[in-house]
Amino acid sequence: METWQPIGKHRIRIEGDLIFVRAQGEITGPEVIVLCEHMLKVQQQYGWVFEIVDAHSAGAMSVEARRQNAQWYRSHQLDVEAVVFGSSFVTRTLFTLFINAVRLLGSSQARVHFVASEAEARALVERRRQQKIAATAAS
Repeated sequence: METWQPIGKHRIRIEGDLIFVRAQGEITGPEVIVLCEHMLKVQQQYGWVFEIVDAHSAGAMSVEARRQNAQWYRSHQLDVEAVVFGSSFVTRTLFTLFINAVRLLGSSQARVHFVASEAEARALVERRRQQKIAATAAS
């Protein structure tokens, strides 16, 4: 298993086709772009990318981060499925709005699921991974 890597005050760990994120407070523009670039590299290797977000200590996404993220998604195609645990109602609402905005940009596939625990998140990722593998094998 890979070691934790810092992205500003946040931490990520790449586990094959999965990026595990420990969010710590507000995410800035440069931080979100670095995360997107990591997701793109994983997608290039596997054909998709899963993201599990531990949102227990997550904050908002800065205005700068939302702007830079929108610009990034306009020029990149990303197929990401995020599973978030430990999030507040406000965080879930903001994350859902963000994912919907990504979808509206048109070139990316983004889905988000909210669960109660890391174990549930990992189980959901494993089910979705098996579905993707089966779909890829059938085509």
